Amino acid sequence: MTVSAPSAGSVSCAAKAARTLPSAVAPHVAGRLAPLRAHAAHLVTLDATLHAARTAVAGLVALWLAFLLQLDAPYSALTTVILVANPVQGMILEKSLYRLGGTLLGGLAALILMALFAQAPELFLLGLAVWMALCTAASTLLRGHRAYGAVLAGYTVALIALPVANAPESVFSVAMARTGAVTLGVVSSALMGALLSGHTAERRLDRLLRDMLADLVAVGRAAMTPQSGAVLPRAMQRLSERLGGLDDAIRFAVAETPVVAAQAPSLRAAAASLHGALSAAPGLRDFFARRAGRAVRIEAWARQADWLLARTESVLARQDRPGLERVAADLRRLADELDAFFVGEAEDQRDLTEETLIAADRLGDFLDELARGFAGLIRLETGRGETAAARNATHRDWAWAALNAARAAVAVLVAGALWLGLAWPQGPMMMLGVVPTIGLFAARERPSADVLQFAWGTVAAALLGLFYLLWVLPQIDSFALLAMWLAPPLAFAAAASTAPAIAFFAQGFAVFLITLLAPANPMVFDPIVFLNNAFSISLGCAVTALVYRIVLPVDARRLKRHLLRQLQRDVIVVLRRPSEIDPRRWESRMHDRMRLLSARLRAAHIDAHPAMGAAFDALRLGRETLRLQQLLRSDPEAAAAVGRGLSSLADGAPAREAREAVEAARAWLAGRRSERPEQFARNLRAETALSAIMALYLRRFRFFQQAANA
Repeated sequence: MTVSAPSAGSVSCAAKAARTLPSAVAPHVAGRLAPLRAHAAHLVTLDATLHAARTAVAGLVALWLAFLLQLDAPYSALTTVILVANPVQGMILEKSLYRLGGTLLGGLAALILMALFAQAPELFLLGLAVWMALCTAASTLLRGHRAYGAVLAGYTVALIALPVANAPESVFSVAMARTGAVTLGVVSSALMGALLSGHTAERRLDRLLRDMLADLVAVGRAAMTPQSGAVLPRAMQRLSERLGGLDDAIRFAVAETPVVAAQAPSLRAAAASLHGALSAAPGLRDFFARRAGRAVRIEAWARQADWLLARTESVLARQDRPGLERVAADLRRLADELDAFFVGEAEDQRDLTEETLIAADRLGDFLDELARGFAGLIRLETGRGETAAARNATHRDWAWAALNAARAAVAVLVAGALWLGLAWPQGPMMMLGVVPTIGLFAARERPSADVLQFAWGTVAAALLGLFYLLWVLPQIDSFALLAMWLAPPLAFAAAASTAPAIAFFAQGFAVFLITLLAPANPMVFDPIVFLNNAFSISLGCAVTALVYRIVLPVDARRLKRHLLRQLQRDVIVVLRRPSEIDPRRWESRMHDRMRLLSARLRAAHIDAHPAMGAAFDALRLGRETLRLQQLLRSDPEAAAAVGRGLSSLADGAPAREAREAVEAARAWLAGRRSERPEQFARNLRAETALSAIMALYLRRFRFFQQAANA
């Protein structure tokens, strides 16, 4: 057989293809590697490295103390440190408190369920399903670490009772051992955090307040610039999302230092004022978008406000504390001057027209809220200033809580049926993969994806843990060597947990590496038990992910529609019964719902601009209505006439009919102006407010009509 040599042309084509293929694949490979490079770069940042070192030290100290005290499950102290670890000391303290409370409550529930149903596993599983459903519902309704404490109370029952399902008489000793280990981990974490990190929450709160005030000042200046265009709404949306974290920052700082705790009411009032300033900015933009023909007095106010806001930006940039107090006083002075003109208490009432009233109202409203926010920052930094009370409210989604509760109960019953139906000895370990994850991820917008990431963390933990079990731990004869080998994976997981994109992978990896290895004295080296446990827990996580996809799946689009309906209903309630509404609580609840709406839109990969634009207009309409009610609170007859006009909006009347009803209310107020000259200014202000409300209603006519007809 003869083999012909390749021709020169074919060789050149092959060489060209070989050169072309890498160049075509390179962008794809680079795109795949880019997130890995970003994560690697994050792990070696100074903040991540310091947090990793603190967590590893605190965890190993807790493990050493647990060995010293001869606790039955010493590794539980280490996992507690891992789970409460955070770069912010105040967050560690608050989460530790709720973890301890959740453990105590869950331990009590485990004792009760085992006492009642020790010989009836089916009834025990039913009781566990009901308890887990209640705790999951509570965690959905609560926020922050209160939610964590609630769900922890649920799955602590599984952690205590399931491992002793075949020996129920030992449940009390297991509950006491777990409570002792958790307490030790909490104390160790708090002490090491205090020694190694200092008052990080207070500094973080101060920086966050300064940054948000600077952003609000920039938003105010942009609102007074006609060329702001579409830039301002997006800046407002980003700021609204960030404001949601301010309440958490205040809580953490309060938990960290008694000094901040004494200032908590003023700080919460300042947070509410930042929400108010953000709500006032769109009205400012709408007015100043009309450049031509403004009165001289308005131009003077605008120049004075812009100069003052520019000076405020400079003071914040320089971190000039005395200058901050002076500029806050100037903001308050101008806001009071504008408010006095609007309510008719100013000595100079010239140029009393609808346009000047709108200008004084919009500009004074924004500056007043901004000045209140600065008062909170000054009180945080100097301890001076009046203590203000704030009544904030949060969104409570009872429908979503019921859905999450039902799903949690179904997951527990399905896992229990697999365990009992197959008589699988590893069934309890599988349930330890199901019960915690079905509760911890219930409030997430994409729970199935998050659980899968957590499951991959358990797989990585199993692979590394097997290597440790077979080749590392048998060679260790001292705690120092054990600490040396455990420190690197613990530090890696702690650093990775600060990167949101891989945080759940890191938590699954760290927690289950320690749980599967179960370092104890004496140590047990059984690869078969290790592999069975690793498989069972990973399978439990996979079952949870499947349940999230099949049983009452989380639909971000449906959640978006539900939140929009809640926002619509809030506005309708204000239009119908404004005198029954607490303005601060109503506004803070609206902002909380808008923050959740933005998060769910991002999770569903939906353009947030249209929905958030409608939400901001709904907030403005409700705010204008509440301020109108305050203006007319001393005149029941005028309030009733205005109420008749607003009721047509609340009832979803056609646009023409709604406009006629509002115009009738304006005509009544105009007649009252001519009949009672002493009420001229107030009635003109009420007419101005009605015009603003009607303009907002017509801008989003379909949105508000849907709310009225729902």
